[in-house]
Amino acid sequence: MAVVAADVVVVGAGVAGVVAAMEATARGAHVVVIDASDQIGGTARFSGGGMCIAGSPVQAAHGISDSPEKALEDWMAVGGPLADLAWAQRYLEASVPEVFDYLTAAGVRWLGARPQEGNRVPRWHAPAGAGRAVLDLLAAQALRCERISFRPRTLATELMLTGGAVTGLVARGPDGEAEYRARSVLLATGGFCSDAEWTGEHSPFARAGKRVLLAGGAGALGQGHRLARDVSADLVNMNAIWMYPYATVDDKSDGETRGLVLRGNDDDVWINADGRRFHNEALRGGASGAPAVLAQHGATCWSVIDARIASSLTVWDGSYRADGDAARQKIDTLLADSPYINSAPDWTTLAARIGVNAGQFDATMREHNRARRLGRAVDPDFGRPLAGLKPIDEPPYYAIQFFAAARKSLGGVRTDENCQVVRTSGERVPGLFAAGEVAGMAGGHINGQAALEGTMLGPSLFSGRVAGRVV
Repeated sequence: MAVVAADVVVVGAGVAGVVAAMEATARGAHVVVIDASDQIGGTARFSGGGMCIAGSPVQAAHGISDSPEKALEDWMAVGGPLADLAWAQRYLEASVPEVFDYLTAAGVRWLGARPQEGNRVPRWHAPAGAGRAVLDLLAAQALRCERISFRPRTLATELMLTGGAVTGLVARGPDGEAEYRARSVLLATGGFCSDAEWTGEHSPFARAGKRVLLAGGAGALGQGHRLARDVSADLVNMNAIWMYPYATVDDKSDGETRGLVLRGNDDDVWINADGRRFHNEALRGGASGAPAVLAQHGATCWSVIDARIASSLTVWDGSYRADGDAARQKIDTLLADSPYINSAPDWTTLAARIGVNAGQFDATMREHNRARRLGRAVDPDFGRPLAGLKPIDEPPYYAIQFFAAARKSLGGVRTDENCQVVRTSGERVPGLFAAGEVAGMAGGHINGQAALEGTMLGPSLFSGRVAGRVV
């Protein structure tokens, strides 16, 4: 078996792994980064890229008064007692110098700070070009570093132990198996929300028999969790899985288990099996929209849109992220061919095609459109803000069947303040570290049972930087 020697081996070339590798080389280390995929970027590359940052220059420029203290109050109110207060406070205090300033220096341009559920002020910072642009900039920096060697299409299969300490790993790559020997191994493999076994085991909703789609990154298969479990690492908060309610089935996936997350349809109306609205559609988060959808008959609903909204629909999945006309053509094919999407020239025909009460559906849509035409501030049924929403009245009309989709694992491998992995016994594992989503973004459970938007990518980047300074 071939042997590869390095100071540090990083498993996973997502945001946590890439920045950790660069931090380690800044201290003189030679780093090998292995990844099962063929490109750098991981899940973050196909994300919206937004980050929860408190007290930034962008906020100040728009007159938004914010602070880490105010953000921490919002964070803990959403995450509850299982949120890691120490890691959350540490991240928020570092969010400007360690995340915002760091990425700005790398070339990231910020489009603004936007409001998100659970935040009293706008603090979801949107980068130009979304997660793809952020990872492209970081990857370009890492690839220029002579002390970093990337090994794509290489899967870590086993950690190597010497006297209880991790001293490397075995991995299988294009040239066969090899031993990677190092003083430290950093797990930065992402989550498990694209693995049916792990999601089915840990999601309370899946265990209850509700249909939960898989919508994590392509590499979010629990690889790092398995490696850590094999050395008795403590896996914490594993049932806290962040769901998106706005996903439809990828009917081309094996067993139709994969979810396609849809964006650009925030003007839609959600209809349940009775042909009625049941929720304020402006609340679409994992702690609001997802429970509402899961509570419906069949744990499903339909997103009703018209031709105008359909023209701006996007699909946040790697297979749909082609540029320009190619992406648009694929989305149009999805709208036309998916068995989970129906279209019709009128409400009555559309209701028949999705199997809901036609009279009730027609009445629901007419009444809601009337509220929009009258310019009401909120709808009278669920308090949805209506300012700026146009009536849904341009045929053809579409009904897209939604299911909750497991997007991010909020729990994972428990670590100490230096990202060193902790065993179930409470002892640290010498030579083994974890950062990013495999470690619940940071520490094992920085978010607790629920999360503010933007508290995945930002903390993953931050914990990667922390780990890179100590491995």
